[in-house]
Amino acid sequence: MFEDVGMVIFCVSLSDYDQFSLDGNGSLTNKMVLSRKFFETIVTHPTFDQMDFLLILNKFDQFEKKMEQVSLTQCEWFSDFHPVISRHRSNSNSNSINHNPSLGQLASHYIAVKFKRLYSSLTGRKLYVSLVKGLEPDNVDAALKYAREIMKWSEERPNFSVSEYSIYSTEASSFSH
Repeated sequence: MFEDVGMVIFCVSLSDYDQFSLDGNGSLTNKMVLSRKFFETIVTHPTFDQMDFLLILNKFDQFEKKMEQVSLTQCEWFSDFHPVISRHRSNSNSNSINHNPSLGQLASHYIAVKFKRLYSSLTGRKLYVSLVKGLEPDNVDAALKYAREIMKWSEERPNFSVSEYSIYSTEASSFSH
């Protein structure tokens, strides 16, 4: 069934961090925690042992708005989220992730790192991450283009020796919009 599959794309809704659902045992559980548990099950399944994983963090636009109202610490997995916010923030360039990241940008980066660390601890490999605003077709297309690029890297990687001169980083990357 998975013979020609080279990558798993796993999608998580960022805006689920304060929502709850019934788990398999009938207990009310945070949806982000449920996503994490499902992610753990998938990445450790032997079928996907040699495949690259791309984590799509979806609904960034909704998440960014929600972050202004509802603390990320509503999810117990994110209880240690304590961002440092500059006192000299300007809203003139709210998309500037380098100089004045929004609370939503800081939080989405934090979540990406949580998933990357989890993935690395379970597999010993690097996780690729893409931040997506699901209702923006160009944004989704860019994430899928990134997935195709990762697949190309995987195909080309065996042709090069891993050395200090390699063009392939051993670090996982994040592709943000």
